[in-house]
Amino acid sequence: MIENFLQYGQWVILILSIMSLYLVSSVKHETRLNGYILTGVARFSGAAVFIFVDLFAFVIANLIQTYIAFQGYYKNKKAGDEQTLDTK
Repeated sequence: MIENFLQYGQWVILILSIMSLYLVSSVKHETRLNGYILTGVARFSGAAVFIFVDLFAFVIANLIQTYIAFQGYYKNKKAGDEQTLDTK
């Protein structure tokens, strides 16, 4: 029973982590704040499960999250640069 929970729970945590990074990489302030909350929940859940089992899903998660994080950074950087140009 617990093995099934850990096996499938890792994929739920993976999806939560990816969703949180999409929210955090948003240009909208309110969406980013929701992303921070979801990131905390996903990371805490992941840490709790990772204590019990070495999960391959987290390797996949880290690769995907790295891509999403850099994509979000460039989106926010571009939006910030456009705002700076608009105010001048």
